[in-house]
Formats: sequence, structure tokens, C-alpha cells
Amino acid sequence: MQGQWYSYENGKDQVYVIEERSMSMKGTCIQQMYNDYEDVYRNFFLFDNGNCMTCVALYYRTINVLEKKESTCQTSSKISIEEMCKEISVKELTLDTLFNLSPTYQNCRQSFEGIWQFAYEYETRFTAVCNHPFSNITACQRPGINFQIENQRFYMNYRKCHDVDSSFDAQYRYACLGQWVADNGNRYIVAVNMGEEQNFLRFTCFVDRTDQDLLMTKSRTASCSELKSAREGYEQLRLAHVKSETVLPSCKFPADYMGVWYNTANYDSEVTINDTHMIEVTKPNQGKPETVYYVCDESKGTRYMVAKLGIGGCQVDYMCFDFVRRHHSVIRYRQGRLYPLGDFRSVCTWSSFDNNPRWKYQVLVSVNPVAINCPIRGMFFFEQSGQTRLTVRDGVTKFPFDPLLECTKRNQQLSICPDSPDTIKIDMNKCDTLDYRARNVNYKYEILDYKWRCIAWWSEDTNGQLYTYDPEDGFSKYRCWVYQRDEYGQISLSRSHKDSCGLWQTPHDDVTPENLNLKLVLKNAERQCN
Repeated sequence: MQGQWYSYENGKDQVYVIEERSMSMKGTCIQQMYNDYEDVYRNFFLFDNGNCMTCVALYYRTINVLEKKESTCQTSSKISIEEMCKEISVKELTLDTLFNLSPTYQNCRQSFEGIWQFAYEYETRFTAVCNHPFSNITACQRPGINFQIENQRFYMNYRKCHDVDSSFDAQYRYACLGQWVADNGNRYIVAVNMGEEQNFLRFTCFVDRTDQDLLMTKSRTASCSELKSAREGYEQLRLAHVKSETVLPSCKFPADYMGVWYNTANYDSEVTINDTHMIEVTKPNQGKPETVYYVCDESKGTRYMVAKLGIGGCQVDYMCFDFVRRHHSVIRYRQGRLYPLGDFRSVCTWSSFDNNPRWKYQVLVSVNPVAINCPIRGMFFFEQSGQTRLTVRDGVTKFPFDPLLECTKRNQQLSICPDSPDTIKIDMNKCDTLDYRARNVNYKYEILDYKWRCIAWWSEDTNGQLYTYDPEDGFSKYRCWVYQRDEYGQISLSRSHKDSCGLWQTPHDDVTPENLNLKLVLKNAERQCN
């Protein structure tokens, strides 16, 4: 905390010199108290200037920024530091922002990354919104660059809107001083204007939200306390990520790859494929969706070298996809490491892929899958185990229930029958009592608990893999199964927790090493009449 610090307080410039045992304009430090109640590095100092005593609380925000609260000057020397500093605990008391006059510039990647187009408006200058397509924030950090100073700068380019009189053309160059997050979720970003000489305009504060970074406010003076939220401030910005680079395609993907796919390798990720591009949109649990473009650059056999472009990113990376031809409603693939240069012999060498001896292909599943005949046929009773077991689902029967009906035997039944060979039907409370015509006595009242549609299956690692689709599944519409016929009348299946099979998943697992949550053991129960 020692050094020279600038603060803009009550419309006046203030420069504080903090030394080991004193602070200018406050006096000599006679007592210190530490308190981390607000989860920040906060120190209370009791200063004596010879006439009165003052309690000052300093909040350490970054290496370049402090925030300050102070009490009124008390003349009594018998007041303890706890009593003196009670006044500071009042929430309405304004925090003054102190900026280091010899700052250590920080990497901007945490604060700004990529190119953002913005629309801007001011509280006092004009009330209209100037939304020019070439107004942008440019923050292109290049990893490994020798000139580290380039990674500590960003540019704000303002463009004049013809329908907004007070809008203007300007470019400002800022250096990053760091950031911090308040208890209410506001993120404060502090920067210094490299082209401004007056300190009260030189230091600038931005505020956005950790859960919504498309709205931002900017301070007019060197004070973060004037910004209350990402919507209230002197200058209001609405941001949108834009692509910074354009790569022309030089090859084409197979025609049967075109469409919209669900990427099981990423959580809630959708991939759109056309002739020359793959566009992947990933929706994380928190924050905005992330979009990545893959441009086909060169191909040979099943390997495709693509240029990877991120929305907002400033760097073009190259990587290799190794595809297995489309099979039913899935495309299997694996991807290699990122490379800075687009040399096919380096990017798509086989050593660029995962060298794990137990590697598996990742899977793209069609968003609109087409059902196919299941690899298993027949009627089975089954036993289940695992973390998430199948349960009975209540429903309304087609006919009024007969109270005199007696069912003495019930089983859990799984069936794939000729009338619907593409659907796995499960009845968790199947009545197995027959009437005089060899029919189930309650055939009128049967309700299926689960209906899964088979959309793809293949053999891999001596086991069969099956993908099913259930639009009523609240956790995941797509499920991956590994199955194997143990003997003539018995089949074992294991189901993944989500939509992709685990690397070590086998049909005989019932405790999950990765994401397995259900195991079924099917035993043939088909009668002659069935």
C-alpha cells in the first residue's frame, strides 16, 4: 500500500502519500486493526495528526487500486479504535477510489478479450443511443508475444452516428490496472487513459456483471463509486462480440454431414454443419453462449484440417478432425491439438490426436434423429441396479378399471416387438397373470412407463453401443448404452448418466467410474403366444 495515490473527492484532486507509519493529511499511524468480514483485504488504521484522530479503512482491490472510507476527526484520546471505526461501518458512507500514480500495468485478458462492438449513450450529453457498426473495443492479446506491453492495452473506437448530433469520432488507448468483483456481483474494471494528462480524467472505471457482460457503464471521472450498476452510470455501453478474423474455406465437408447436430462431448452444445463451415454454440450453466467457427481448410481421406475462429478472439488456430462416415443419426469423430500454423502435415499427423490407448470417438447426434430397428429383439424380464433406477410412472388407463380383476404375478418387462421394432418399451409393473385365452388379465389397463427410440448402434471395443432418444427425459433426451449378449437368453446393458458413454464403460458395470448410472440384465421371457 505504500506509495503515492491519487483520489478525486468532492470535485477536488487529492494526492496521498502512504509511508510505513504515516499517511499524508491524516497523520501518524498509532494503531491498526484487520477485519475480513466483507471477504476483502481490509485494514483499519487510527491516525493522529496532533489535533485529532481519524479512523481510515483501506480496501485492497488490486495492486494499483485502493478504496477508502474514513471517520470524522475526534479530539478525545480515550476513544478505542473499535469505537472510532464504528462510523465507517455505515453502508451509506461513500467509498473513495485511490489510484497508484506509479501503476504496474496488468494483462487485459481477464477484463477484455477480443473485439466487442458497442452502442453508447450518455446521461447528460445526449439521450439517444449511437449504435455504429464500427464502434468497438479492441483487446487482442497474443500469447507468447515478446512485447508484453501489447497484452496490457486495449482500444476504444468511437464512431459518429449521423442521426445523433452529439456523437463523435475518437480513439482512446487504455492500459489495464486490474479488476475485482463486489459482493453484489458487479465487476469493476479499472484502466488508465494513455492519452490524457489530467488525473481526474485519466483514470477510468468500468462496471459490468459477472453473469451478464453485455451491459457496461463507464465513469466520467476517476471514481468507481459513481457507478452503481451495469445500467446506471455516466456512459452506458451495450456490447456484442464480433469476429475479428476471416478465413476463406479451401475444402468441403461431406454432403451427408450437413444439418444440425448435438455434440455429446460438450455440455449443451449444438453444431451446425454446412458445405464449408461448422458452427458450434455452447450454452454453459452461467454466462452467455459461446460460439466457435471451424472453417474447412484442407482434407485428405477422413482427416480435415480446419481453422478455428472464436467470436471475440483475435487468434486463428488450426486443428484436425478425423471423421467416421455418418452412420444412422450419428457422426463419430476425434479432434487433435491446436496449432498456430496451418500446415496439414503437422496439424493432421496421427500423433496430434489423443495417445491414450483407451481413446474413443466423440459423437455428434442429429437434433432430428430418425428411428431405426433396434439391435435387440424380443420380450424380456429384467433386473436393474445402479445410481438412477427406473420407476413406475402413474397414468390414466384407456378403460375404467375393473375392481374384480386379480393379478397374482407382476414383473418388470422390456420388449422390442415386430409392431414397433425401433422402440424399446418398458412396463415396470407388468401383470403376468393369464386368462383362459392366454392373454394378460389386465391387458386393457397396461400403461408403458418408458418408450425409447433407437437412433444408432454399432460395435466398438468388442461391445455394442446404442443411442436412444426420449423427448420426455428431463435430464437428457439422448442416452448412450453399452450392451453385450452374455448367453443365449441373457443380455447385459449399462447406461451412461448423460449423453455420451464413458471411456471405461462396460455392460457389466453397476458402480460408476465416470458417468454410469444404470445397469439392466435382460432375461428372455417370450412365450409361444407372444
